[in-house]
Amino acid sequence: MENKKQNLIIAGATGLIGGHALETASLQSDQFEGIYSVTRRTSSTHSCVLELISENLDIDLDIYCNIGMICLGSTKKQAGSNEALYKIDHDLVLHVAKQMKEIGVTKLAVVSSIGANPSSPSHYLKCKGEMERDIKALGFTHLLFVRPGPLVGRKIKTRADEKLVQLILNPLSPLMIGPLEKYRPIHARDIALYMLKYLMENEQRGTHYAYQPEITGK
Repeated sequence: MENKKQNLIIAGATGLIGGHALETASLQSDQFEGIYSVTRRTSSTHSCVLELISENLDIDLDIYCNIGMICLGSTKKQAGSNEALYKIDHDLVLHVAKQMKEIGVTKLAVVSSIGANPSSPSHYLKCKGEMERDIKALGFTHLLFVRPGPLVGRKIKTRADEKLVQLILNPLSPLMIGPLEKYRPIHARDIALYMLKYLMENEQRGTHYAYQPEITGK
């Protein structure tokens, strides 16, 4: 990472990817001027992290951050309905992105999904696609959407459908080459590290989409 210190804000640090990101950033706190975590409940034991606790993930607009990370998302099963899922995967993510822009964020990294498309027949992928479209319209100078396939990693409560996908796809990963590489299971830690590296080192303007092969370097 560069020597130039940045002010980082993370939304979703109680989740799998966001948790890895906050932990990694905390262990490298000397690289940052400040580290903020916007969350519904306390999630960090590191004294270097300033938590902004809010049920609606509202951000104190008096703070300043120039780099941001959004690791929010749910499933229909967790949310309870398609409408509730949309409020999280689109509305809440967009709400946080708008606030991050207001406090000075110019470089933003967001967790999306492989297959995200506003025209997708899948409600989940449609949510992700519309979220990408609407955040892109906000005009961030540097914008990254990571589009992972099935996630691998430790959770307090692992989703049953993800466990099933992992059981099926993990043995097949070596056979998934060419266009199928994007669909390989990927560790949440690798995604978090890639997002942090992008925020600290990337200088290329515009919107970038990252998939499994680029994220893992394999």
